[in-house]
This record gives sequence, C-alpha cells and structure tokens, in this order.
Amino acid sequence: MITTNSSCRICKSSQLRKFLSLGDQPPANRFIEKKDIDAPEPQYPLDVYWCANCHLAQLRDIVDKQELFENYIYFSSGMPKLSDHFRNYAEDIMRRFLRPGDFVIELASNDGILLKFFKDRGHRILGVDPAKNIASKAQSLGVATICDFFSEDLAEKIAKSEGKAAAILANNVVAHINDHHDLAKGIAKLLDERGVFVLEAPYLVDMFENLTYDTIYHEHLSYLAVHPLKTLFEQFGLEIFDVEIHPVQGQSIRVFTGKKGAHEVAPSVAACIEREHQLGFDAFESYQKLAERVTASKKKLIETLRELKRQGKRIAAYGAPAKGNTVLNFCKIGTDLVDYALEDLPSKHALLTPGMHLPVVDRKTAESNPPDVYLLLAWNYLKPILAKEEVFRSRGGKFILPIGDEITIL
Repeated sequence: MITTNSSCRICKSSQLRKFLSLGDQPPANRFIEKKDIDAPEPQYPLDVYWCANCHLAQLRDIVDKQELFENYIYFSSGMPKLSDHFRNYAEDIMRRFLRPGDFVIELASNDGILLKFFKDRGHRILGVDPAKNIASKAQSLGVATICDFFSEDLAEKIAKSEGKAAAILANNVVAHINDHHDLAKGIAKLLDERGVFVLEAPYLVDMFENLTYDTIYHEHLSYLAVHPLKTLFEQFGLEIFDVEIHPVQGQSIRVFTGKKGAHEVAPSVAACIEREHQLGFDAFESYQKLAERVTASKKKLIETLRELKRQGKRIAAYGAPAKGNTVLNFCKIGTDLVDYALEDLPSKHALLTPGMHLPVVDRKTAESNPPDVYLLLAWNYLKPILAKEEVFRSRGGKFILPIGDEITIL
C-alpha cells in the first residue's frame, strides 16, 4: 500500500533531504466506524523532504492512491463559503479567457460545485474525479464526470472524443499527484493553443509565515511554490504567466499556465519567486528552522490543553477536517483531552477520527452537551465560524487556534 520515491517528482534529482517528521499516521480522511475501533489501523510515515535542486518540499512515502481517493469523504458543497469562492473563481476565468460555448475541464471535480457555474453560463463541461461516490453525486446533479484518475492517456482520449479544452482547472489536487510529469504531459496534450491551465493549492509561503504545518498529510504529496512549478512546466512546453494569492484554505496560490509564448507573462510570477527566495526556500537551513518551530508549537498546544483540563474546562474540537487529524495525531490529542469533534459535514457523523478516535458528532449533539472551549481544527474558516458562534462566545465560550508560533485563545 506504500511506495517510496528515490528522486524528486519534478526534477528527478536524488538530492532529497528530510527536514520534518510528523511520525507514523493513518490517512487523514480514513475515518472509522465505532465497531472497528479495535481493528488494526494502517499508519504510514509522514516525513517531509526538500529537493536541493528544484527546491520542492515533498513526501517520499506514497500511500496507494486507490486507498486514499476511490471512496472519498470530502464533499465540496458542504464547506462554508466555498460556493462564493468558486462563483467568483468561475466568473474570473470566464471573463478573462473564455468565449461562449468553450470547453472547460476540471480535474478532481468533486461534486461539481465549480463546473456547474460554467454549465449555467452555457459552456461545455467535463469533470474528472476518481472517487466513485462523489462522481456519482456529480452525475446526479447534471455535471458530466469521468470516474478516473487524470493521466496523459486519459487526456489523449478526451481530446480525441471531446476536443481540446479552452480551460483546464485543478483545485487542491496538483499537490495530491505523484507523477507530475504525467500530469504536465496530459495538460500539454489536452489544452488548446490559447488555452489556460489553472491550479489552486495551499502555498508553501503560508507554512513559513503562519506555521500551517497541518496541511501536511498523506494526500498532499507536494508543498507547492512557484519556482518548482515553473521548473516542472517548462520541461513540457508550458509557461506560468500569472500568479494570484487568495485567502482560501489559509493562503493559496492560483497559478495560470499556458503554452509557451501564448500569454504575456505578468510581473506577479517573478514577484512570487523573489518572495520565496527571501523566505529561504532555496536553503535547507530554512526548513530546519521551520521544523524547530513546528516542534515548539506542538509543545505549547499540549501544555495549553492540559492547563485548561487542570482548570476543569471541557474541551471539544470544532470541525473534523483532514488537516485537523494531522494535528491530533502529531500531538497525540485523544479523548483524555478532547471529548468529541463537532462537524457539519453529514458524511462524517457517527464516525471516529483516524488514529486518535475522537467521536464525530452533529451540531444538535454538540449543543446539547457544549464544551467550555473549542479546539478550532477548521481554523481556515475562522471568520464565518466566529460569526456563526456568537451565542457560544457570548456565554464565555472560547476557541483555541491549534497552529502558529504562539497558541492563541479567542
């Protein structure tokens, strides 16, 4: 169920140096049923390496993608404010790049929340997603979806049967793909001459600036920055021509790529690469310091939770996201410290979190037995959550942010 890369997935260099270990952990979305609590639970190394050649931060230990993605528990439509984000995203792509009726493809299209905006405006659409349960949901909503992993072979088949795409979108998926060369080859074959490939993913800058180490889990094989992506695409006749920073999932980059010479290159590309250089992305010592900060943050979080328990406070988790399971397992936070996890996504209700086995409960259950303090695992939705929980806070309820150089209580 696991393989180990001997070289970098972008430049194929063997100069990979480990800078951070979060220990052996179960896949972050592998929630379990209560009846299976005593069954053996697969755990795999969660170690992060730096490529001395192209500077990509990455996992070498690769969990089988069928295990991770064929039956997926994350539905985009259930995420707060994500629909607004995708609506604005779609309108921007249509305004800048598309003509009426153009063909739009999305990789890892989930339940079709983004593609539906394009369909409603008259564009031809096609989703590609390997999760059988999610692809089926998308189909039922009228979003044509191929249930498969994207590849160069699949790209050739789509181009032959449907034609080439004016836009190919990939949101929070490029970091999940092990074979980046196969991805880039597929994009190059499926994109029309003036087309645009747009990827959105957590930006490694966010981890350095805000210590968002919880974005590290087995699904995220790479921790992306502009310089390594530029190195990747240039090998296959593609060129990054614009980059935007968006405050979604923390701090994300939206990278615009086309055929070489097809689009004017904006100053944003060089600006992002310069910012990465200033943060030390090209020096191993920067990553060693990052690892030291992660270890210190873990210690502070555990101490904070233990002190609250000594004070007689009741603690629960707010949200049960994949990133939260990285924190729970790295810090060994179980039911001795946290009673349960409140989660609004129905697909996770009545399950246990992977590894630490916190019960996942719905809102009604949580409100009938409220804590004094919530450990805010879904910190990336901080603003809407604080607005939603005004009553809880007015009664003295607090929230703990689990990441950062200092542990903040709001």
